[in-house]
Amino acid sequence: MFGASRLGLAKLVTPKQLFVYGVRRSISTTQHVSDYHKGADRTVSTAFVKRGVAKPKQMKTGLKTVVDMANANERYYHPIPVVGAPTLSKETAKSENVNKILRLDKEFMESIGNDNFPGFLENDFKLFGKPALLYRGLTQRLVSQLYKGGRRASSKAIVLDGKAGIGKSAELLMLASIAASSGHIVIYAPKTISWVNSTRPYAPDANNSGMFVQQDVTAELLSRIYSMSKGALEKVPLGKRVTIGRTTLADDQTLADLVVYGYETPGLAQTALDQLLEIASTQTVVPVLIAVDDINTFWTDTLYRSQDDEVLPAHRLRLVDSLGGFFDRKRRLAKGLVIGATSHVDYRFMPKSVKDKLDPPLMVPLTNRELAKDQNLVRPSTKKPYGIVKLKHMDSGEAWGLLCFYRATNLIATKVTREFVAKKWMMASGNPREIFSNITSFA
Repeated sequence: MFGASRLGLAKLVTPKQLFVYGVRRSISTTQHVSDYHKGADRTVSTAFVKRGVAKPKQMKTGLKTVVDMANANERYYHPIPVVGAPTLSKETAKSENVNKILRLDKEFMESIGNDNFPGFLENDFKLFGKPALLYRGLTQRLVSQLYKGGRRASSKAIVLDGKAGIGKSAELLMLASIAASSGHIVIYAPKTISWVNSTRPYAPDANNSGMFVQQDVTAELLSRIYSMSKGALEKVPLGKRVTIGRTTLADDQTLADLVVYGYETPGLAQTALDQLLEIASTQTVVPVLIAVDDINTFWTDTLYRSQDDEVLPAHRLRLVDSLGGFFDRKRRLAKGLVIGATSHVDYRFMPKSVKDKLDPPLMVPLTNRELAKDQNLVRPSTKKPYGIVKLKHMDSGEAWGLLCFYRATNLIATKVTREFVAKKWMMASGNPREIFSNITSFA
């Protein structure tokens, strides 16, 4: 409304002069001073700058804030303290460490990749300055199941279910880390919602009519398996000649050779994965852990469509079909454990049909003995092919350990007392995510 010509100014010189003439403009710290008349970039922080000064430091890029700790105000910004914590492994996964914080192995976390941590864990680890989680009583019970499966496979897969933020993904991640340190072949699949929400490319399977392959996703999974389980894979010989495409692997080669070929040749990754699962599930040389997060996506419709513009159910994706068989008992491990965790974050992949499968109605006992013997009277909803473990709220001891860790990492400044723990625990109904949100809220 008031341009430079209207004010009689031949040239805008500095923000100070603009202020004198009644015009104030925010200057982007990522722009040169000579370009400030173009207007501020609202995606970056803004500040007034003076002509003749060196190019301002960029304090914010896009949506990520970067604090220059060397010049930051010490009253408000503190570096993340280095908090000592034992590394989670087969040696530390013991009952004496229940309710204590354990650090996840660096190499294990690198094998997952910074963009593949499930749920809210990626942001949490950045905030804490280290990948560390609370070793709970449930974790110890799952570890016992893991070692039991290492001697003899469990008859059923396990599905962890519970409210959002209760800690299902954290339990699955810790179990995969312990299995990797214990010499298992670890097939860990985080964020499987991305397998069904149409964010990754897919194509019709030339070898299976009506099925579809996701080559890039499968190759990434094979690469992760190799990084986590290289030593274990090298211990298992193929035991037969395996032909993949035009390549044939000899019977004295190992599962490691098979997996490497699979992720280096994405077009044949699904074939390599199928061969891996077939051999790994029947051998007894080393135990196997199959851990799948967002497992509810395996029983829903996807956001993909067929050539006829029909919605694809998840089981028509070869990748889902390969692993899903271990949860509905079509496939079993000779030695190891199969476990999954549900996600209630995206309602599109947690419809009522899936909820009913996870929360079947209780069986009504039949008083007539003759009727009770009739297997046809057992309702199908009660015939679950997997065992369901319901995660409940944290107990007060677990909440104490969690808040002590938050205090040690400067996430909270309040001294941890019984009264403080009881208050936060009750306000959040014992939900770990709600506890975290409560203490980081400005309200």
